[in-house]
Amino acid sequence: MSIELDEIDITLLTRLNEDGRATYSSLSAELGITVPTVKSRIDKLLKIGVIDHIGIYLNPHSLTQESSAVIMVRVNKKNMSIFLEYIKNIEEIKDVYEVLDEYNILIITQHLPLNIQRMVFEDLRDQEIVEKSQIKVLTKEIQSHPHIVPKHSILLNIRCEYCGKTLSESYETEKLADVRHFFCCRSCLTNYKKWWEKQLNI
Repeated sequence: MSIELDEIDITLLTRLNEDGRATYSSLSAELGITVPTVKSRIDKLLKIGVIDHIGIYLNPHSLTQESSAVIMVRVNKKNMSIFLEYIKNIEEIKDVYEVLDEYNILIITQHLPLNIQRMVFEDLRDQEIVEKSQIKVLTKEIQSHPHIVPKHSILLNIRCEYCGKTLSESYETEKLADVRHFFCCRSCLTNYKKWWEKQLNI
């Protein structure tokens, strides 16, 4: 299943990527659409999972002299869910990726003192299900760019706007106030329309 974003959604994503503090009214004036339409489109992009969240990005280099580390581990596929469950609540871990390599899990730590990074690494290394491991300490960030929004973005693994379930090959779609919305089934579409109509009457 793949769905292509329209030009307005791509422009919205590009502008928010450049300036997450852009107001609905400034985006409305720039795109030539109403403020409610801007809000509706951003809400949709949040609900289907294209926008992960809207918030403040802290610059860790302004808060601490410490650096993060990259920890790579090899876990057998049959133990993957056990390992991911184990590390889920380790607050020293910032990001986790599955990778195609001799190490199949890549972990990025928070910016921490070296001795704490070493403790995190040793704890992971000593888990019975970890077959091999390696750590690399990142000393400083040299360059960073925001994510590129492709001109012909194809939506993959998007979520139902009502229940949050990932859409399958068969899904429901409806245009409300000139914004296309996505749902996993007719029931979710019906319930969303009831909620949407209720908001209009508030």
